[in-house]
Amino acid sequence: MSQRVLAFNSIEVLMSVKFRRAIAVFAHNEARNIIDCLDHIKAASGPGDVCYVLNNGSTDATDGLVRAYAASNDFCRLIIISIGDKANAWNVFVHELNVQADLYVFTDGDCTISRASLDALEAGLAAQPCIHAATGVPTERASSRLRQQILASGGLVGNLYALSAEFVTRLRAQHVRLPVGLIGDDSLVGSLAYWDLNPRQEWKREHVVACPAATFSYRKLSPLSLADLRLYYRRKIRYSLRHFQGQLLRAPLKAQGLSALPSHIAHLYADASVSIPLVWRGWDTWFDFLALRKIKQQRNRMRP
Repeated sequence: MSQRVLAFNSIEVLMSVKFRRAIAVFAHNEARNIIDCLDHIKAASGPGDVCYVLNNGSTDATDGLVRAYAASNDFCRLIIISIGDKANAWNVFVHELNVQADLYVFTDGDCTISRASLDALEAGLAAQPCIHAATGVPTERASSRLRQQILASGGLVGNLYALSAEFVTRLRAQHVRLPVGLIGDDSLVGSLAYWDLNPRQEWKREHVVACPAATFSYRKLSPLSLADLRLYYRRKIRYSLRHFQGQLLRAPLKAQGLSALPSHIAHLYADASVSIPLVWRGWDTWFDFLALRKIKQQRNRMRP
């Protein structure tokens, strides 16, 4: 079980309180952004809403900042998780906390949502009974390319999305957990929604809706900041890891269904050197090389 400290009113659990909207905020070393993130959530929230900050593996001041914020904002709860892993934090929120709500919203601690976002996601989910997930989109200023791509072609954006209560109930009933170590939780959650929890069938576009009024923004990295350049470099390696992990997951899920989901993504790495060749992808090839090296190192550590 994931190590964690729960910092919220235990009476809620005993009384099985049901909220209108439960918002999960994933935070890892977000001291720079978390208060702005929470202030925007507060502005978008209404009666019956609750916000859980999943502070996973932070080594900065995120913990203290959220504790102080929660002390004066009763809609906010702090969850401390020792493992710095977003997929694991998702599992803690969905399964271990077992929060009861009419819908569930997921966002990142470095994002700020618009005042209309929560209402827009709620309206999107309510539009049709078959809709399992509603995704937000970045503002034009944040990323006009991604915004147009999602509105035109679909997809789920991990920065801001919502799941219906019915879909979360089914995730819980079927014990669907994200593999720990998975990068790109939104890709898998979106796929599960499109598949209607049956990976053996084709995507059905009607299960996920994009909400143009549910917008989010984030601080852009500066090429003049050494810290931002380092962050960008690490992020590019993670993007390559996400690319390879998606390749490794696709075939087992199609062949075996949900039973193919591993508890940890590293369980798929055993034959990675054979199944994933390094191919030319321009500038990304260097990061692919570094990502494959990480995969091989982790595979070697798993050998007896």
